[in-house]
Amino acid sequence: MMKKISTENRWIGLLLLFYFFGLLGMSLPQFRDFFLPFTPLNLLLTLLVFYKVNKDFSSNFILLSCIVFFIGYTVEVIGIATGVLFGNYAYGNSLGFKVFETPIVIGVNWLFLALSTYGIVQFFTKKTFWLIILPPLLMTCLDFLVEPVAMKLDFWSWENDTIPLQNYVMWFVTSIFIHGLIHFFRPKINTKISLIIIGSQIVFFGVLNFVL
Repeated sequence: MMKKISTENRWIGLLLLFYFFGLLGMSLPQFRDFFLPFTPLNLLLTLLVFYKVNKDFSSNFILLSCIVFFIGYTVEVIGIATGVLFGNYAYGNSLGFKVFETPIVIGVNWLFLALSTYGIVQFFTKKTFWLIILPPLLMTCLDFLVEPVAMKLDFWSWENDTIPLQNYVMWFVTSIFIHGLIHFFRPKINTKISLIIIGSQIVFFGVLNFVL
């Protein structure tokens, strides 16, 4: 007798299919222009699946999510406008609709990365120090994979095509602040979907670093 696939696993399967075909499409030059416009949809789907599997729709968690989105988006807006935070960079057109020259989905990206990295570390330790330090380290390491690919796919571009060390320092500092806030709210985040999201990101950008 076949075991019925749970709704949770169906959502996860859908997400993994998106990442698989997205990776395949981005890897093949003849299909890249077709797949690139779907990048914002992929980010939104990642966030949707996170919430579907995590199953926390409490007012506290929604409030936390809104604050994290606002912080992530706001630092990007300030960064774009001033060049003071991350260095001098500009967003391309691949990430979709912009407000203040900053794509709305960049806040979505900050949100699911912050929650997912916290969800992973939370599984291994409950100690405050590690819950505030290790997720930002994981996010910053992931950014090392993302940056070269992002420039090649017109997600964003850096002045003189050089990624400044300042960018990684600011990613880490901002992430520490965000994860301190997350820890203050004490959410219980689903480890399974957290691992799948971060693992998918690592594989996606890791492979593209070799093929682009």
